[in-house]
Amino acid sequence: MTVIPALSVSAHSPIENRSPNVNEVLEFVPATIELYFKDPVQIHRSSVIVRNEKQDEVQVGNPQIDPNDNRHLSVSLQDNLQSGTYSVDIDVVSLDGHALREKYQFEIKLTLTTPEERFKRLLLERTFPEDGSITESSPETIKLWYNETVELDLALLNDKDRIVETDLPISDQKTPGHYVLKLKEKLSPGTYTLLAYPRIGNNVKVDTIYFAVEEMTEVTSINTYSRDTLWNQIGNLQITHWIVYVGLLSLLGGNWFHRVIAKKSGDIKSWNILSCILYAFSIIGLLLELRLSRLEYADVVFRDFLRFNFVEVTLLQVSFVIIGLIVKPIRLYALLLAVLGLAFNGHSVDPSYGGAWSTVLDSIHLLGAAIWIGGLIGLMLMIPKEEPTSWLRKAGESFSKWAFISFFVLALSGVVLTLVYVPTFSISSLITSFWGQMLSVKIILSFMILIIAIWQRAILKRKLEKLALSFQRNLKIELWIAIVVLLAAGILVDFAPREAVRGFSPKIQTINGLTANIEVKPIVAGGNVITIRLNEDNDIQKVKARIFTSLGGGEANTAFKIEKGVYKLTGNLFHTAGEYKLEVQAIKKNGSAITFAPFTIKVPGIMPNEIEFENEG
Repeated sequence: MTVIPALSVSAHSPIENRSPNVNEVLEFVPATIELYFKDPVQIHRSSVIVRNEKQDEVQVGNPQIDPNDNRHLSVSLQDNLQSGTYSVDIDVVSLDGHALREKYQFEIKLTLTTPEERFKRLLLERTFPEDGSITESSPETIKLWYNETVELDLALLNDKDRIVETDLPISDQKTPGHYVLKLKEKLSPGTYTLLAYPRIGNNVKVDTIYFAVEEMTEVTSINTYSRDTLWNQIGNLQITHWIVYVGLLSLLGGNWFHRVIAKKSGDIKSWNILSCILYAFSIIGLLLELRLSRLEYADVVFRDFLRFNFVEVTLLQVSFVIIGLIVKPIRLYALLLAVLGLAFNGHSVDPSYGGAWSTVLDSIHLLGAAIWIGGLIGLMLMIPKEEPTSWLRKAGESFSKWAFISFFVLALSGVVLTLVYVPTFSISSLITSFWGQMLSVKIILSFMILIIAIWQRAILKRKLEKLALSFQRNLKIELWIAIVVLLAAGILVDFAPREAVRGFSPKIQTINGLTANIEVKPIVAGGNVITIRLNEDNDIQKVKARIFTSLGGGEANTAFKIEKGVYKLTGNLFHTAGEYKLEVQAIKKNGSAITFAPFTIKVPGIMPNEIEFENEG
């Protein structure tokens, strides 16, 4: 038989609503393109480009942000548009500087052709076996009834998501729209997925039907969104972030150590030489960040580019570093402001990741890191040639107290920020995401530093004269690990924490005395089981569940009734990582229905910033 792969959404969008919607067919000319984002965005003159089939631009004027809602973006269209397919290119910037891009199409048909009208009316009226039914034995045939004659392809999958061999579907000449699929062998007990692809003209859609033979079993297919590895994500921008982190944190921490711990004693010359290198390191890194960002937004007018938040913050950081280099009395304060700028270009500035108060936590986290790495550099470089042992003992003991405080601050702020960024997660969901993988690397390396630090503290309590070489060697090891930790921190900035989120909410809803308790397992891209428990089942004929995303779509399926008050839906329910909505509808015996507000399900995994939707008919 002919098999067509199941249509699936390739990614999940940062846009909650669009008008016109993806692949929407309009019988009129829309006045505007309306976009509603999940989070506040920044725009430029080319943030929304609308083109016709000849690639001519048809928008009027520049896109505008709603002054009352910076998540709402609109652009006007020409009022004389003709029938045809139109593409919408979206290019906006999130508050933390990440590019959010999409491309989708809609269609204007001022005079619908007959095939289009037929496809618009197309409806799968019923099937045998019925959707959500459990048969007592294997059926000999599978039957479908459409309200229109179509070209039909069918695929039957078992609960391992493997194709079951069947004959080609046969059209019943006596009953238009009636199709029969003969099975080549008896079906084993378990759950089956029937994928139907009806086509009229150039338009095709997918209808999904679930049925079970003798008993419902869990569908266990696994989909993966990306085959890329963590290391493939490390490029010029991530290395540049690392340069900036090393430069700024070392400068701030080193100057703090010089004034507070060493009290301006020790080998100042060596520190002055290194600080000049670190100043150059920091300024070059910040300028490289600006250059790479400019290449990323090469099509944006330069004046608009300068107004992006992350560009303004980076320019301020360059200014503070230069001031710190030139004006010695306020050097420490200027460097402090430059380091705090890292928090304002990180995830925490995004309202969905906590906003203002998590930015404060991120700032504290950065200061703890600066004390740690700056102290390590100070201990290594500022050891005087005269009486080095006494200086090292005094400075080392003083710094070790600060170091343990800073580690506690780093650990506590890191845990809180992780819980803010990823409120619900599992070990597997963390490992699934690049953000979680790099966070794990950072945590492991930080604990290695802690172990070395405890060892160093023990050395300080012994006769330092005999163990000075061991102490300095351990300092070098600790410093190198800290530099790798900063590399991990620089990479984390460009990974999305929401890719590690796993869970659903709410778990319980009550409407008109009927309570629905929802359970979803295992919440991965691929096969899942949704269990719906109702507190009252006497008046319920069946329960339907519809899964959809911000892109729309998603036909309702009838859930299997397992026992009194317990209904289950299983299948390849979540095609990719991202956020899904689950709408549950309990249909009573009298035909009325109780519809619960959509439940939100967050499936962990890798999601790109750049999205393009294929035309799926």
